[in-house]
Amino acid sequence: MATTARQSTTPAPRRVTKNRRIAIRLSDELDAQLERAVAVSGRSQTELITEAIADKADEIIRQQHVLELSDRDMDALLAALASPPEPNEAMRRSVARWRELGSPV
Repeated sequence: MATTARQSTTPAPRRVTKNRRIAIRLSDELDAQLERAVAVSGRSQTELITEAIADKADEIIRQQHVLELSDRDMDALLAALASPPEPNEAMRRSVARWRELGSPV
């Protein structure tokens, strides 16, 4: 009797080439904590460390790109956007210089 192999409909995970190495020094306490995490998670040190680096990098980048406002500050921003003041002379000079330097508009 012949058997046929079933083919998976999900694509194989994409392999990412990892060619960057870093060396780090850990305290004995942090090393022990890492070893415990490896033991309980079943993951490698590399997996845990790279995930931690990626998470922290994302957090830092997000903090630089996300503006968090209090309710009072949000109300002030929305009010300023709804009825902006007339441009003063400094603003006119700034816009003129921006245009001279090659604005995309």
